Amino acid sequence: MITKVLKSIKPVYFIFLILLLSLSIYLSFNAHCKIYSITLHHDGLGYYMYLPHVFIYHDFILEPGEDISGYNVAQGTNQIFDKYTYGVSVMILPFFLISHFLAYLTGNSLSGFSMFYVIGVMMAAAFYLVLGMFFLIKILSKYFRPAVVMLTLLAIYGGSNLYFYTIRDPAYSHVYSFFLFCLFIYLVPGFINSPTWKRSFLISMIFGLIFLIRPTNGVVLFYLILYEVYSKKDIIFKLRWLKQNMIKLLLLPVCCIVWMIPQLLYWHLVTNKWIVYSYIDEGFTFWDKPKIFHVLFSVQNGMFVYAPIAFFSFIGLCIAFYKNKFSASAIILILALSTYLFASWWCWWYGGAYGHRGYIEFFAFLSIPTAYLISLLYLQNPFIKFTGISLILMCILYSMLLNYAYAWPWEGPNWTWNSLLNALLIAFRK
Repeated sequence: MITKVLKSIKPVYFIFLILLLSLSIYLSFNAHCKIYSITLHHDGLGYYMYLPHVFIYHDFILEPGEDISGYNVAQGTNQIFDKYTYGVSVMILPFFLISHFLAYLTGNSLSGFSMFYVIGVMMAAAFYLVLGMFFLIKILSKYFRPAVVMLTLLAIYGGSNLYFYTIRDPAYSHVYSFFLFCLFIYLVPGFINSPTWKRSFLISMIFGLIFLIRPTNGVVLFYLILYEVYSKKDIIFKLRWLKQNMIKLLLLPVCCIVWMIPQLLYWHLVTNKWIVYSYIDEGFTFWDKPKIFHVLFSVQNGMFVYAPIAFFSFIGLCIAFYKNKFSASAIILILALSTYLFASWWCWWYGGAYGHRGYIEFFAFLSIPTAYLISLLYLQNPFIKFTGISLILMCILYSMLLNYAYAWPWEGPNWTWNSLLNALLIAFRK
């Protein structure tokens, strides 16, 4: 099976992925070798909490001295109330078990939060990043030459905050959702063309895990519904296809429910309620006045400000939409709905983050129009080609410098455009 997978990509891609994996592991170790405890904090700690408490402590009682920056204690009890779901823990589980075994063999702490476990999280993030890139290669190489594909992957990785949430905050959900998005996009064409029960089960399980990790990411389902839909004739065909495969499509909500069962059991154990809105006082308070411009362009984590490579992605998306290519209408709808959800959330800038982290996994979709635009640049005269590729490389350099300049928290009234400019100038001088 492994040999078949390795033979399915060209040697140049295989070398690229090995180098990317090695680089990600090295950079992650370099970032955390002296301050490894910083890896498991706030949201990342909340996503990870389930592993040590299920497999080591066998309960959800707060341990003495345990960091609770990622969760709270249920009122009137000593039980941990974690507003985050357990989906990321499912992804990290194999690496957690290996870490636990190695910690046992070497006589190190078996707390679930010591260095061995943190290294496991770092390895997990690097692994899922590269696995996501593998599926992006499978998607993009059908349409674009290797040079275009690899430049696209570098642009998505280094030109967005995907790099930051792989290397510096690997316990956060985004790199894991990025992988699941890539796999979902890869599976859609095969499922549309041949909707067998095996394929239906696989894509439903992946969708269910996407939904479990972050329910608002369920908008990816529109990619399946609108894939290759460009005209009235395509709409009629897709409606007929949906009707013919309705029974198999019911696996999508069924798998969501199946993935949710352990979460419901946890909520009932801690709160004595089966269904809980775990974010309590947080909600979509700006639903009637969404902060769309702020989400995209504000110094408070505006998406284009911290990931300017997205400008190229959106140019490619507009061209693809105009030319009826690459299911651009589906991608536009997904991004529009997601942007509305981000802009409606009470904390539309997503707190003390690097860039707008809500968009990270959606760069799996944006990689397609990015590659399309790069492929068009390759067809232009040498001056336009050189200028365009140089601008893309500059976006990558800009984002990488900001990645390493970042110091929590870049938010609030004291974080201004002048603050960002000063941070960038300091990074350039280094």
